[in-house]
Amino acid sequence: MSKSRDNSTVSSPCVKVCKYDKNFMDGMVCIGCFREQYEITSWTSMSTNQKKEVIEDSKERKIKFNRKYA
Repeated sequence: MSKSRDNSTVSSPCVKVCKYDKNFMDGMVCIGCFREQYEITSWTSMSTNQKKEVIEDSKERKIKFNRKYA
């Protein structure tokens, strides 16, 4: 039996600028949307709560990146 997931309530944070910096988090985070690679590839199968967690985590990564490179 498959579980129904409501994935339509959280929009993807993708900004269509896929860029990685090898000096930031080992190059595993897109510095366009600040998601980790597995978060990007798993986005469509995540639950709403998982997506919200990813959004919060990406905001923290963006702050960390801006502190390091500002």
